[in-house]
Amino acid sequence: MRAIILGFDSFDPLQFERLNQAGKMPNLGKLAEAKGYSRLEVCSPPQTEVSWTSIATGVDPGSHGIFDFVHRNPATYVPYVSILPTKQTVLGEQFIPPYTTKTFFQEATEMGYPATVMWWPALFPARPEIPVATLPGLGTPDIRGQLGVGSYLTTEPVEKKKTKVGLLTAAGKGRYNGVIEGPQVKSKSGAAYATLPLVVEVLAGDEVRLTIGKQELRLKPGKWSPIFELVFPAGFAFSIHAITQVIVTEIKDRVSLYFLPLQIHPLHSVAAYGTPASFIKDSWKQNPFLTLGWPQDTNALEDGCISDEQFLDLCGLIFESRKRIYFHHLEHFREGVLAGIFDCLDRVQHMFLHDQGDLVDGWYLKLDEFVGQVQGKVEQLGLEKHRFLMLSDHGFRPFDYKVHLNRWLVDNGFMQLVDAAEPAKTDWGKTRAYALGLNSLYLNVAGREGQGIVDAATLESLLDEIKTKLLGWTGPNGQAVVSRALLKHEVFSGPYTRLGPDLVVGYAPGYRASSETGLGKIPAGPVIEVNHDHWGADHCIDAALVPGVLFANRDLSTIPGLSFRDIPFLAIGKHLDQSYIKPPSKTGPEGQKDMEERLKGLGYL
Repeated sequence: MRAIILGFDSFDPLQFERLNQAGKMPNLGKLAEAKGYSRLEVCSPPQTEVSWTSIATGVDPGSHGIFDFVHRNPATYVPYVSILPTKQTVLGEQFIPPYTTKTFFQEATEMGYPATVMWWPALFPARPEIPVATLPGLGTPDIRGQLGVGSYLTTEPVEKKKTKVGLLTAAGKGRYNGVIEGPQVKSKSGAAYATLPLVVEVLAGDEVRLTIGKQELRLKPGKWSPIFELVFPAGFAFSIHAITQVIVTEIKDRVSLYFLPLQIHPLHSVAAYGTPASFIKDSWKQNPFLTLGWPQDTNALEDGCISDEQFLDLCGLIFESRKRIYFHHLEHFREGVLAGIFDCLDRVQHMFLHDQGDLVDGWYLKLDEFVGQVQGKVEQLGLEKHRFLMLSDHGFRPFDYKVHLNRWLVDNGFMQLVDAAEPAKTDWGKTRAYALGLNSLYLNVAGREGQGIVDAATLESLLDEIKTKLLGWTGPNGQAVVSRALLKHEVFSGPYTRLGPDLVVGYAPGYRASSETGLGKIPAGPVIEVNHDHWGADHCIDAALVPGVLFANRDLSTIPGLSFRDIPFLAIGKHLDQSYIKPPSKTGPEGQKDMEERLKGLGYL
């Protein structure tokens, strides 16, 4: 058995079909001509971590337990990060796997075949007990245990929405001193950030010398440095290794430079990064790579720390790095499963689909070219009787309006606030429904929620009332705000269904839950807000409106209604037995502030 899989995050069928009709997609177009193309039904909600996990397991969230980027503890209403759960041990806070359901790559190893999976979401932390070679994707934290926030150092104080800002102080002509903060470490006075001093020198010929720790880098303004290592002291005979890249963004009116989030060094990781160690070392040797689950720094672009061009250059570097690693492992592939997720298109569409369509088209053409390169290498290696799949987890749509769903619940009498509380605070004793996450709405159920008031006798009628009002809601453009609102039993099946939201809100094109809604907040002001962000397109809407794609080197026309449930069979020729499913991972207590810090690196929130 040989399965070669390419996952192109957010590869949209409408975009492909338009470009293919224009004759611009020769490699994927050839598969389509041979009936090897289909739109792919994706799970609901169509969020990246939810969808790729459903593809890997062949089941919906009711059977793997990841329902949204943000979940909640019903007893306390406190939100937590679904793809980065933790537990408290005698050693402190530790990351635990976000799900335990069997994947098709795990099944391949149980069939006696090797499996290699790179950059697949929700595979951090590593699971050494499962003999799958992994480089984890979305959900891999930085060295602070967050999803990734960079550092902006400048000679003039500024404020940024998410990015940490540090001051560079003059220390002579063209010379500036600064400090970069690393991970939190224990000290005599309590927890504190480990730091490294740095010196920035502006040299002749628009060159900059950066000295930090034991590193000395020569930088050209506007160009990313190579990946380099930083070592932070963390107590007696102990240090923490991190990797990053830096770019000098200004040297004229002021001096500014930006560091990518400090990331886990794959060869010196405190947490279990990937498995096995020999695979990680071999991959790093071929091409050093960023380890953060969201390495394309959309926050830096949104905060104005880097330019469009610098962001796109970073995406290009990440894509080429992953290609080199993928081709290295393809070179040695003989049987089993080889899979890699390439997610730069997703980040580019988030930031540019709304106003630079030609730029986005260029990435579709780049991915088509990559498919041709992989097919050429497979032919060169003589890998006969192989299964080739290229698929995506969802499509994409414009994001014109932010929806403050909790404010709507207040205005419609489903949620009550404590009088005069600032910021707005929920009166749980009078609240019947609340929203948290990008597509999730919960009832305040008696006996389930900590202060629940909705009893079993009124539950169905309340859901029907909320659903009816949501579907009748029109926005500023005169169009529906919500396309579908699905009850949990309509969309989920399996033992975890009871843990999911009571209503999955499928927004209409142009609308998406606000970041405040995602965090369970209730902002003052209008219910719907015009989106002026650089992040101008999204997919966290009605799953029926953002199908994915599936390409294969076989006839797909004989399989009607292709969905995520069919991928394990198409990959390894076998449907997975999930009857053994274990209880879901349980997260430890996590305060609202800690959760928000952890989620800062996620562009959606």
